[in-house]
Amino acid sequence: MNFLAPEMLPYSVAFMIFAIIAFLEFTSLLLGWAIFGFLDDFLVSNHSDIHIESTSSLGNFFGYINPLKVPFSMVLVSFFFIFGFTGTLLLNIFGLLPLFVTLPIVVVITFVLLRHTTNIIGKILPKETTEVVSTDSFIGKIALILDPTAKRDLPARAKMSDVYGSNHYIRVEPLADDEVLSEGDEVIVMEKSESIFLVEKRLDIERRDSDN
Repeated sequence: MNFLAPEMLPYSVAFMIFAIIAFLEFTSLLLGWAIFGFLDDFLVSNHSDIHIESTSSLGNFFGYINPLKVPFSMVLVSFFFIFGFTGTLLLNIFGLLPLFVTLPIVVVITFVLLRHTTNIIGKILPKETTEVVSTDSFIGKIALILDPTAKRDLPARAKMSDVYGSNHYIRVEPLADDEVLSEGDEVIVMEKSESIFLVEKRLDIERRDSDN
């Protein structure tokens, strides 16, 4: 089958987008980054009322496809894979049907399967990867440095827990220009600068508070 045929093109493009997003997500997990974290931040801050009982159309839609609120990047990966796979399977079975015939069928099947897929992901993956919270809520939380060294312009990975007790892995730098953090240091998240969090050693803050 010609994957560049007009009848196949949307499904071939979906597979390509799926591969790109999956690669970026896998790479970000290895490096401790949050490439698609801004999507979850946007949804949390702007659609915090989105759940299955929501009375809005948008709330009902998001609640239907993602009832367990897994990270939105996983929803995207699942959507493009299911869309591409369903369309390709349909055309392999019935031949190169016109898009106006296959597209509505594939879209309906995709959203039905997407709900079941996100349910499975939410139940299988560890809790720390399935909670969606705004990264702005990380300010003031305690984190543990995981890499050997962290200094200005040389961020390190750190592990912290949110209000739900779920673990998150973030990239941190010391707030002070001349400070150097080491593996095992406990730090407190003070500020957020794009995808990097600026932190101070917990002991330094406690010592400064005791002096005051």
